[in-house]
Amino acid sequence: MAKTANITAETLAPIWANRSIPTQKVADMLGINRSTLSWKRAELGIAPRATGRVPNANEDTFRRMWLAGVNVREMVEFFGYRHKQAIHKRRDRLGLAPRPLSSKGKSITLAQFHEQEIASRMSAQAGGQKVRAAGGQDRSQMWS
Repeated sequence: MAKTANITAETLAPIWANRSIPTQKVADMLGINRSTLSWKRAELGIAPRATGRVPNANEDTFRRMWLAGVNVREMVEFFGYRHKQAIHKRRDRLGLAPRPLSSKGKSITLAQFHEQEIASRMSAQAGGQKVRAAGGQDRSQMWS
């Protein structure tokens, strides 16, 4: 009991909220075992961690992939989910519209999505920049 007396909700809550820190490591950081950590968390009124894997990418990446039409099965694999239903639940949480039934079979692969992303970045970078030669001369009109 002496080890847990100095553990407060203010010290435990921020560590507990960071799902990238495994439960065992949180317990080790506090100098207690996992079962004691679970008991103390409940005693302090801190909610248990959500089950399931931590998503592999942020919401912006998910949104861009969904809107681009990436194959759901490939998204499942990319994000580390077990079932494609997880993709649909995440889509609902983000407020994205379901894909129309007429789009069935018209999805793109993850490789095609990455190619589109690279092409758009290259286009954005080249759009407003002038092509300069090694000596600094403006060569943007050279081939026009």
